[in-house]
Amino acid sequence: MTQTRSSRLIAAACALTAVVAGSGCSAFDTPEARPCAWLDRGSDGAHNTGRQTIVLVDRSPSAQPDRTTRLGGRVPDWTTTLLAARELAPAAWEGGTLSAAGFDGTRVTVSWEVDRAFVAPVKGNDTLKKDRRSGRRGCLEQRLRQLAAEAPSTGRTDVLGALAAADDQLGSQGGRRRIVVATDGLTNTGCADLRSAGFDGTAEIKATVERCREAGELPDLTGTEVNLVGIGHAARGKAPSSPQTAWLITFWTSLCDATGASSCDVTATARVRPAGKNTLAGKLEPEVTFPAVAEQQSGRNTTIILPGSVLFASDRAELSRSAQSALDDAARRITDLHPVSVAVSGHTDSRGSEQRGRQLSLARAQAVRAALAERGITVASAHGYSDDRPSCTPEYHDGIPDYAAMACNRRVEIAVTVRG
Repeated sequence: MTQTRSSRLIAAACALTAVVAGSGCSAFDTPEARPCAWLDRGSDGAHNTGRQTIVLVDRSPSAQPDRTTRLGGRVPDWTTTLLAARELAPAAWEGGTLSAAGFDGTRVTVSWEVDRAFVAPVKGNDTLKKDRRSGRRGCLEQRLRQLAAEAPSTGRTDVLGALAAADDQLGSQGGRRRIVVATDGLTNTGCADLRSAGFDGTAEIKATVERCREAGELPDLTGTEVNLVGIGHAARGKAPSSPQTAWLITFWTSLCDATGASSCDVTATARVRPAGKNTLAGKLEPEVTFPAVAEQQSGRNTTIILPGSVLFASDRAELSRSAQSALDDAARRITDLHPVSVAVSGHTDSRGSEQRGRQLSLARAQAVRAALAERGITVASAHGYSDDRPSCTPEYHDGIPDYAAMACNRRVEIAVTVRG
């Protein structure tokens, strides 16, 4: 008898809440209430205002810890990153449909965990609206965490393919269209493959955009607002320097602009979390690597090679903030060698005029010389060689530029001579 009365009271409260708040009975978290069931109900179109929001979560291997990731190390938290975006504030998707999916290396593996769920406008007073929106946010958080934890179906990353799948999901319907993507941006397949990128300069970005256009891999996102967050934040491998991250942002902004999107907001903003146990069961992914500091030895001479993209922004000679760490390491290494003499030389690729190449390479060498002097290292000389002494050749294959070779040639070398 008592149980029957209790059930009736709960049912009555549910009905009252639904009338006042315009939202089902999410306050009573019971199996019958199913507060997140709205995420599983697709829109029938009867109440759709034309506002569509799509959320994409990068579940590729590079976004998840593996055996090389230290337990407790920091890895991207896509769910928290997405929920912090103003485009996914609960009020932003009311009155329209919401779709959410994980993606990895191909357009056809994008699976819509949330498929055009209609989000009814919240009614009632401010307190009821706040509670209801908080509940909806909790439901979306739970679903996004499920998507982020899914095992990748391929060992690749294809951001353009994910955007193309989102375009299919949006269909031809007008209204406000928004795509929000959490990804490290390290695509390694298709026309935008970054495995041979130099991460320095705009020429290779322009060439990639043109290549993707000719290959038909650019989706038509005309009239769509596109947001990419987390660029450069992978769960493994060496993180990009600030200039390299800036290049990545420009890269994805340029590709997004080429789709005809009404707006393209691309950022490196990402929340992180401690890495858990590796659950990828050995699944590998072709790695996108960033140019890093190297060292070569020959007799009494040790040459420390600093890639241009680690130290400088494209076509600039001012040291970036991220260059300081590399220069600190170089100074410590030089001190450990107990040098007799130190010389610095700047090098560029073959593009541009010879005069500009010599000016830029010399200015970069002088900037590194000054930075080393601040760290107590005396540099005997600084020279700019432009493209006279390439480290990687050729820079062109049948007239097609090899951007990895060009990036290899854009460098500053520190030649350290020691006692015999």
